[in-house]
Amino acid sequence: MSGGRVGKRPVTLKDVAARAGVAAITVSRALREPAAVSAALRARIAQAVAELGYVANHAASSMAAGHSRIVPVVVPTLAHPVYVPFLDGVNAVLDEQGYQVLLGTTEYRQDREARLVEGLLGWAPAGLLLAGVDHTPALRARLQALARTRPLVEFMDLDGEPIDLMVGFSHRAVGRAVADWFADRGFRHIAIVSTGAEHDLRAARRAQAFAEALAARGLRNDYILDGQGPSSIAGGGLLLAELLRRHPQVQAVFLANDDLAAGALFEAQRRGLRVPQDLALMGFNDAPIAAAVVPALSSVAVDRRGMGHTVATLLLERLAGATPKARVIDTGFSIVARASTDAPPRPTGDLT
Repeated sequence: MSGGRVGKRPVTLKDVAARAGVAAITVSRALREPAAVSAALRARIAQAVAELGYVANHAASSMAAGHSRIVPVVVPTLAHPVYVPFLDGVNAVLDEQGYQVLLGTTEYRQDREARLVEGLLGWAPAGLLLAGVDHTPALRARLQALARTRPLVEFMDLDGEPIDLMVGFSHRAVGRAVADWFADRGFRHIAIVSTGAEHDLRAARRAQAFAEALAARGLRNDYILDGQGPSSIAGGGLLLAELLRRHPQVQAVFLANDDLAAGALFEAQRRGLRVPQDLALMGFNDAPIAAAVVPALSSVAVDRRGMGHTVATLLLERLAGATPKARVIDTGFSIVARASTDAPPRPTGDLT
């Protein structure tokens, strides 16, 4: 392990220990597991590290331990902020134990996920956190082998068979719950709008379950629109315009996220439609924008930060050799009703 220099040689762990007045093993423990030593001792060691310019050689540590203290987190995208609270929860737990998060994005492409994971495994990670349960067959086989030697947690979805550990919620259950919620309040013409569901398989499962729930109630279930543009506020407006062009009788719309829902709200207002009296709108994720617009948007809330905390804690328990109480943990979801759905459905001429 080396970093700065003492005279003509690199600074070593022993130099830091001597400066801090502690044993070298104590310095090593403080750098690997900060929570394992007292705050006062951490401060002394941190001061010695700063004064000497010491930099730990993680590659050497990884060779000795058989794995690094890196935990890759693979998510579909960072284009919208829904994964930020999750990552915040993960990092808060792992950082306390001396682990570093390495982030990768798949852009909702399974082939990209397979290449990305293979590259990340070259860093000898302590474990692996993957968004979703949809992988190529080859990657799934690779992950099954990996899970025999280190923890793997699939998160944000429960609609599949876990490879190792799984934390999240059922997107199919969300689709059913929202369809039932609208139908229970007398809505008969209920649409679902998404973008890129061909690749976002979780959104596709919500839409499929939504349609199945409406059909089970004898309601029309073909008010489905999946756009191919960006998932954005502007895109939400364009999608609502297209939906109303095709199906002007629609009374309520469930949108794949809150950005789309906000765009739909603005488009409705441009058209002179009253929300919720003429058209009810509900988003997904309960992002800050949902409560910020007027009228405030109903949405489906998920505790993503809490999910991240649970995922990281589960991984650390596995690394410590503990057997988890459950392989699958359902973090649940809730429908947050706000002003955008707070009115009875608009009468239409055809309620079939």
